[in-house]
Amino acid sequence: MKDVILVISLLLAVGLTVVVVRFAEKADKASKSLEEERYSRMVAEETLQKNSAKLTVLQEELKEDQNKMSKVEDILDQEKGVNADLKKQYDELTQAKADLEDKLQTALQEKAKAQADLQAQAIAPAAVQPAAPSALAGH
Repeated sequence: MKDVILVISLLLAVGLTVVVVRFAEKADKASKSLEEERYSRMVAEETLQKNSAKLTVLQEELKEDQNKMSKVEDILDQEKGVNADLKKQYDELTQAKADLEDKLQTALQEKAKAQADLQAQAIAPAAVQPAAPSALAGH
């Protein structure tokens, strides 16, 4: 009976040892898993902080770029106004040039007509004058 109790005690001791070893392995796996999860969370938090800092920097750069774009748009609007004024002045000058060319053409035509009239008048009295001296010569 003592042998049976001894065998049962040994079997019970071996069984408990197996259970304790398995429990220790599971606890070790759980501990490693917990450690890996903590590490993953730490890495994720660091990444989140880095990304948050990058986001802040990018938002500031975006604001700066938007301010620059606004200034460029203002300058562009001013340039459009200047261009419109220059175009208006150009159109006015073009019209004035055309008017002056028309006046010059008219003046040149009047001058040519006046010269033609003067030449016609100069030729007509010259034709009449030679007849007059011969008529006087006969008197």
